[in-house]
Amino acid sequence: MRIVYFFSDIFFFFVYHVFGYRKSTVYINLARSFPDLKYKELNKLAKKFYHHLADIMAEMLWYMAATPARIAKRVDMEQIEILKEHYAQNRSVLLLSGHVGNWEYFLVASVYADRGLAGYPKDKLAVVYKALENKVMDKFFYRIRQKHRLGGVVESNRIARFMAQHRREPWLYAMIADQSPLPGSRYCVDFLHQKTLMMNGPEQLARSIQCAVAYFKMNKVGRGRYLITVQPICNHPSELPQGGITAEYAKLLEANIYEQPEIWLWSHKRWKRDPEKEMRK
Repeated sequence: MRIVYFFSDIFFFFVYHVFGYRKSTVYINLARSFPDLKYKELNKLAKKFYHHLADIMAEMLWYMAATPARIAKRVDMEQIEILKEHYAQNRSVLLLSGHVGNWEYFLVASVYADRGLAGYPKDKLAVVYKALENKVMDKFFYRIRQKHRLGGVVESNRIARFMAQHRREPWLYAMIADQSPLPGSRYCVDFLHQKTLMMNGPEQLARSIQCAVAYFKMNKVGRGRYLITVQPICNHPSELPQGGITAEYAKLLEANIYEQPEIWLWSHKRWKRDPEKEMRK
């Protein structure tokens, strides 16, 4: 790991100092999300984010060659009993997260599933992903996600049919849901001091098969070390009004970000659409 983070320090130098990767986007997002911070504080936070981004890049390269046992040593999980209970009841769970920590460690759940800690066997874990426009990067991330031969790595435009086909079986669906939504979204929440449109898909999917929904919280407890906590959102989607699952997800994600703001993906153009204009269409 010393070698991994040696390369991370090199990545930081080039990403931050040489190329200035999406610096304007990062600083605008931080300034809007933390309006009370002064410039020096924002600058310090931005540098922490770029250090973390460089760590993610280096960790992904290590992840390609690491064994499940080595990965598992770097991740701890809490409140897994929630998942075990649902599996014992023969129910599926939609596990939502955001681009927090090293989100590719979603796959670590498969390692724990082999040990029986998550309750769901490895062949009942489906990771939902959105194909990237860059075909080279898309193949790279797909290889990472397929490394441990999960039950399914399902592209987002196929997941509704996949879930319908397996609705009578207990599956664990892992999905990142904090991307900027496509035009037509009607779920708007107060998120990081801003009116923010959220994706419709996760809530609609949960309601379509009436599965439980939980949040996959991730904290960075050391360089290359993460703590994952499962937080329930609802046992039955019908318990919440329309938009309630999305609002609760946004609240948990926001709290996760405020705990460690430097580990969220601030370079993402999350607010590229005006919520008021979109809602008027």
